[in-house]
Formats: sequence, C-alpha cells, structure tokens
Amino acid sequence: MTTASRPQAVRLRSGDIVLVRQARPSDVPALARAYASLGEQSRYQRFFTAIPELPESVLTELTEIDHENREVLVAVPLLSSEIVGGSQFVRHADRPDTAEVAVTVVDAWQNRGVASALLARLSQRALEAGIEYFTAEILAENQAVLTMLPRLGQVETESSGPVVSARVEIAEPPGPARRDLLDLLAAAARGEVMIIPLALRRLLQVPEALAHIVRLPVTAVLKALPPLQPAPGPSVPAEETGTGGCA
Repeated sequence: MTTASRPQAVRLRSGDIVLVRQARPSDVPALARAYASLGEQSRYQRFFTAIPELPESVLTELTEIDHENREVLVAVPLLSSEIVGGSQFVRHADRPDTAEVAVTVVDAWQNRGVASALLARLSQRALEAGIEYFTAEILAENQAVLTMLPRLGQVETESSGPVVSARVEIAEPPGPARRDLLDLLAAAARGEVMIIPLALRRLLQVPEALAHIVRLPVTAVLKALPPLQPAPGPSVPAEETGTGGCA
C-alpha cells in the first residue's frame, strides 16, 4: 500500500474529523444513500441528471476499481459508516498521463472542507499513479465558471449543443492565478464542474459532444489547495490500517 493510498484521518477547516480512504465494494449501500441525500439541483449539476437513485451498475462501477486507471476515495466521519463525500479519477485510455477528475460532497457537509481534503488526497494518488493532468467538464449554461477560465491561462473553445468545449493550460506553479484555481476547485465541489460516470453516460445516452474541458496540472492543483491537517492521535481505526485483529 502506497503512502497516499493509506486511510488518513483529516481535520477539516470546520473542525470535523473525517477518514479519507479508498472506496470498496461494501460501500455500495452507503454510496446509494449519499446520492439519495443530494438535492435535485445537486444531482443535475454533478451527474447531468435528476434521477432519484443511481443504477446498480453505476454504484458497482464506483467500487470495482484498480487504483491505477481508476481511483475512488471517500470521506467518512469517525464513528460512522456514512459517506459524506467522494472523489475519483479515471485515466484516459489514449492519454495515460491524463485523467478525468470529479468530487461530490453531500449537501449537509458542504462548505466544511471535505472537497479540499478529498482533492488533495486524490491529487497525491494521481501523482503516484503517473497522472500529470486532470480534466473536467463544465456546462455551457454556467457562465460564472466559464468566465473564470481566461484568468487561469490560454483558452481555446468550441460550442456543441449545451456544452462548450474548452482547453485551458495553467502555468505551474499557479502564482497569481491561485485564487482563481481555488475558485474553480470550489465550483467543482459545488457540482459545477462535473464528471459523468461511464455507466451513467451510457444509460443516459449523453452525446459525445460533452467533451473534456479544463486540463489542469495535478501538481498545480495540489499546490493551490490548503495543506491537509492530519487529525491528532491514533484517529484511524485499527481495522482500517491493517494493524488490528483483521487481516
């Protein structure tokens, strides 16, 4: 197990402590409950659909991962089995140094720092896996996010249906653009920058015009995020570290 793949107890800026760990097949019921707890607008922003429940095939896809081409991390409050946030990367088959990225936080836990913790840990995992760039998608109707992109770097855009395809290269390190990059990452946490799981994309027959839009150096994302604050003391349960009675 690599450094960034180990479970880590993190103190959020709100003071709450969550365990950030890799997703596993037994998480399917908790992931289903987390999705169900999202409001209709949150579901649409994050998954391009307002369906009340994720299909079993999508939930299975989120937990059957190889940790190299697909990684899914979840945030779980201590002494709880409920998932309050998740992040994932999916490596591009034709561009192995690049992966789609997404983060989702349930409505009741937004604005506490869950997304930042998940993105920081996911960025560390991506670098371990040899991924140098993250890509994401933005709806054309989201003018607030789209107008932010030119401040991050050179933008090339083209329109197709409801989606504007754009490529943005960010200077590294972020420098003066750090605030805008943080705003973009915050928009991702609110669901305004999204990824549609492959199984759900096929189910909804989403047009291929939903292109990958923003291309961000992973190291720039990591540098722009607040540093992780490990929770003091032995906050990771023994069964999560493999040091207890469980194998």
